[in-house]
Amino acid sequence: MKGEVLFEEGKKDDRAYIIRKGEVILSRQTHDGWSKQVAVIEAGGIIGEMAMIDNAPHSVTATATEDGEAMILTREDYLGRLQKTDKVLAMMIKTLTKRLRSTY
Repeated sequence: MKGEVLFEEGKKDDRAYIIRKGEVILSRQTHDGWSKQVAVIEAGGIIGEMAMIDNAPHSVTATATEDGEAMILTREDYLGRLQKTDKVLAMMIKTLTKRLRSTY
């Protein structure tokens, strides 16, 4: 729904969202308390994946800018899929996520 906050900066969540329809703005709080838009994610994009992968708080807030539709992938589903495929791949993804977070 337009205006709906899917997740908030600093809060934990175990879900990633694959945007199927609509648009989502990602924003961060600045040091002086303002909200700064950092990205616009359209249909086909995925959000919340870093927090789902490493179980750390979100680095941004995600807000729907229009009515839309998203598919949800939970951490449990993600880990189950990785266990069935490749543990080395799981370790690589976790490492890449950690490195990406360190650049924020």
